[in-house]
Amino acid sequence: MNTIWIQIAGFKIRLTSESEMELEEGYFPFIIPESSADIDVQGYSGLPENPFTGLLPVFEAENDDQKFYSIYRLADHRLGFAVYNQRERTDIQQIAFLSVDYRHWEVYSRPLADNKINPLRYPMGPIIMYYMTVNADAVLIHASCIYDGVKGRIFSGFSGTGKSTTSRIWAEAGYLVINDDRLIIRKEGDDYYAHNTPMYYVDQPKKTILNSAFLISHSPENRIKKLNGAIAVTRVLAFCIQNNFDPDFVNNNLAFLSNMCKKVSVYELGFVPDSKMIDFVRQNETE
Repeated sequence: MNTIWIQIAGFKIRLTSESEMELEEGYFPFIIPESSADIDVQGYSGLPENPFTGLLPVFEAENDDQKFYSIYRLADHRLGFAVYNQRERTDIQQIAFLSVDYRHWEVYSRPLADNKINPLRYPMGPIIMYYMTVNADAVLIHASCIYDGVKGRIFSGFSGTGKSTTSRIWAEAGYLVINDDRLIIRKEGDDYYAHNTPMYYVDQPKKTILNSAFLISHSPENRIKKLNGAIAVTRVLAFCIQNNFDPDFVNNNLAFLSNMCKKVSVYELGFVPDSKMIDFVRQNETE
């Protein structure tokens, strides 16, 4: 039996398979020594005959260009996942099953060219990351995150609004980029922390206390507006990664963000993409 342990945002995941496993290199820095596990992933080589024939999906993740995955509710209340090859819209690369407590996965993978399997092959890895958060004080969010030595800030928005741009601007000024696209935010004690997640590139596990959240857009001039209460919560919720077919998932995120937004200041930020935005943000933040 082959076993790999990884840790993401403090969650410990055990991968086991009789087949040899090969992960994308972005996961390498997250590999840890043998440990107890919060999440178990059992990998299998080869796809079973499609078990979802005749079932209607309860959720589908797709856009105009790609189909990511479909979710099915099974008779035994487990969730079933058809995960698609990102180079071929209708080709299933993995079939997965998730236990009712969201802690135990069975992942059947089409073998790679060398007959190894990758149970976390994109987008399966981020799917597992999302379901790690549904039982915890945590959310998975599309955002970049910067730590300047004093404060941690996330910058979130729709695709093309400047998450990578803000990361570049702060990085060029010498500050630490936690991640430029996908984060897990967890409550730890009385504070909230932003953790990076494995990406397509290699980066070490990082975290920072979270002080402020900015909902960004490009603008002809720098402008900022403080958001409070339900408006702040719902605006941040829009950028959390969600499988919103289950009201419990939505309520978990709402409860988490309602508490987080009492501790973490939320702003609407229009910015000009140059280094002046750094001083503008610092000068216009309010505690």
